[in-house]
Parts: sequence; C-alpha cells; structure tokens
Amino acid sequence: MLKRLWKRYVAERPDEYQAYISLPTESSAPTMGALHDLIQDAEFAFEGRLDVYARRRRLAVVTDRVPRETFDTAAFDAVIETLESLYDAHAVARVEKWRSVNGRLVKTYVVVPVKPLFSKLAEPKAARPAVQ
Repeated sequence: MLKRLWKRYVAERPDEYQAYISLPTESSAPTMGALHDLIQDAEFAFEGRLDVYARRRRLAVVTDRVPRETFDTAAFDAVIETLESLYDAHAVARVEKWRSVNGRLVKTYVVVPVKPLFSKLAEPKAARPAVQ
C-alpha cells in the first residue's frame, strides 16, 4: 500500500493509463471525418487498444489499460486539445481518477464535452430591479 501511495502522491507515475472519451454526434457536432481523425489519434496514444461504441447521440471511445512505458502522454494531450477545438460550443469536462487494479496503479481519464445551459454568444440581459 505504501508503494501505491508513493506512486500516486509523490512520484505521480501510475503503472498503467486508461481513458473514456464521449463524442456527441448532434447536428452542431463536428463532422464524422473529424471525429474519425480524433479517434485515430487516440488509438495512436493507446497503441490501438481501444473500442468505439455507437450510443444514442454520441460515440464512446473506451481504451484498455496501457503500460506507462508505452503510453504517449504528448499524443493524448494533443487529442484533448483537438477535442476542445472541435467542440467549440461545448465545455470539455476532464476527470482524472487513480485506481488500484490487480495490485497495479491505474490513472483513468474521463473526457466529456458538455453543452452549456446558456449560449456563449448570448449577451446578458439588463437586470431589472426587484422592487420599483
């Protein structure tokens, strides 16, 4: 347990990496060609160890666990940057989780573009006083 805590909090070096990426496919979403290129880039970062699932109104990219030595951090960061630029009307939520799986420390990324409740382009309305 001490070794796992050391890897997580001091060294920040997990044994393996894994990711779940949600790609909305609604009408305002990027083209399927752009999403295909993004999935190919993610496949490179995770050495081809990923599955793509068609869900209702989105695609889900789920990777297997990949050893730290073979995981390409720079390629994964480039995938996230591309994702943020493709979904310019969305905010990209990114959660990192650390888990122990079969005695190995795994860092898992969950990345989901989230549509805001209010349009970014809308101008705020002038506030009216509550009492006149």
